[in-house]
Amino acid sequence: EYIANKFGKNHLPDSARIFKKKVKGAQEAHEAIRPTSVHREPAAMKSHLTPDQFKVYDLVWKRMVASQMAAALFDSTTVDILAASGKNKYLFRATSSTLAFPGFLALYSEGRDEEENGDRKSALPELAQGDALDLVKLFPEQHFTKPPPRYTEATLIKALEENGIGRPSTYAPILSTIQDREYVDKEKGQFKPKEMGFVVTDLMADHFPEIVDTGFTARMEEKLDEISTGEIEWVPALKAFYDVFAVEVDKAYTDMPKVKAAAEPTDEVCEKCGNPMVIKRGRYGRFLACSNFPACKNARPIRTEIDINCPKCGGKLVERRTNKRKRTFYGCSNYPDCDFATWEKPLSVPCPECGGLLIPKGEMAKCAKCKYQGSIEELKEKEKEPVPA
Repeated sequence: EYIANKFGKNHLPDSARIFKKKVKGAQEAHEAIRPTSVHREPAAMKSHLTPDQFKVYDLVWKRMVASQMAAALFDSTTVDILAASGKNKYLFRATSSTLAFPGFLALYSEGRDEEENGDRKSALPELAQGDALDLVKLFPEQHFTKPPPRYTEATLIKALEENGIGRPSTYAPILSTIQDREYVDKEKGQFKPKEMGFVVTDLMADHFPEIVDTGFTARMEEKLDEISTGEIEWVPALKAFYDVFAVEVDKAYTDMPKVKAAAEPTDEVCEKCGNPMVIKRGRYGRFLACSNFPACKNARPIRTEIDINCPKCGGKLVERRTNKRKRTFYGCSNYPDCDFATWEKPLSVPCPECGGLLIPKGEMAKCAKCKYQGSIEELKEKEKEPVPA
């Protein structure tokens, strides 16, 4: 009723649209987050929400309504152009599509990678069969076969779904784990495998071939589902897996070679002997060590500057970790001459009253210099506002 009144009856599908999971064996997510009423339009709710809350509500509301609207219709055109040069003949093909009926696009349109990269197909002019066309310009280009694109977060999750690996509640931990363990780096939104990732993959494939097989993971998820529905008993199911797995682990302990990750070169110089410093991995993570080890045993933690100045001495703030519990905190790079430190990462936006450092406290921010307190979301929104000329 809402769609018919707002957009017209032609924007209604023939019947209610009901969606089912696309991939066999894909795990179900939790119940969807949806507005309690279609009549609570984003514009009416804006005054009751923070800027970030409004953005999420606007997206969810539009997606919900669009999911029950008619499909968009496009007119597709394909033109074959025959060209000749002497005895040589060439066939060129051009394609184009134009929106004939907007359907759900009247309300909601997802961003697409190809559109963001400027690959939209431009509309073709009116043409008739037998028309003679003039060659205005020729662009000689050479193309090579490209490897498949690297995974992004979205395409990796899609691949997990298609292979029946994991479930919605485990997708986020999977993405964070492969980065935390330095199996991959994230560059421009794409995952790039690191040396550690190659080493672990090779070792796992050699010593646990059944475990790293995508079919095994999907079968295990199926077993877990059967246990949850009471179709099979959990003790025999887990015992059947563990009896084989325990033998493979024992065998790997004796057969798997110990591999040391190669040290990563850096531009830093050892302050004790003048040799280059390298990044090594230890029990508590990565650290800087002298490349002249064992002759020089100089080592120190990796300091990550956060491009914020210390409110006490003006030096750069760096990210550090405590020795025992390995808890992250932020301190002055001039330590021990300056003892400023805070558990929370300071905001990049300065205090609007005194220009001092703002420290997050929940959803609020407090100034380290004066008594100012303000909403973090409002401060970030103000930072985005254009500066008047």
